[in-house]
Formats: sequence, structure tokens, C-alpha cells
Amino acid sequence: MKTKNIAQVALRIPDELKHQVKDAAAREGRSMNAQIVQHLRTIYQPEESASA
Repeated sequence: MKTKNIAQVALRIPDELKHQVKDAAAREGRSMNAQIVQHLRTIYQPEESASA
């Protein structure tokens, strides 16, 4: 496995949004972290997320 530069970020979100992310992550078979990263990639790196 390649080592990547990964930053940790503390994130505060409303409980309802957390539940929505958690449910979506479960449906997609991802962790909540992976779900959030995927959404951010879709917004900020659309060409990369399309090929992922």
C-alpha cells in the first residue's frame, strides 16, 4: 500500500446530517470518512471521482 499525505480534520456537523452521512455510507459499503471524502472529491475534483 502506498503511503499518502493525509491530514486529520476535526469536523462538527449537526446530528441529523451525521445520521444522513452514516446511512448513505452504509448503503454504499463505505465508512463515514470515505463517504465524506467521496462527496468532497465529487465537488472539488470531478474528473478524478468519475474515474474512481
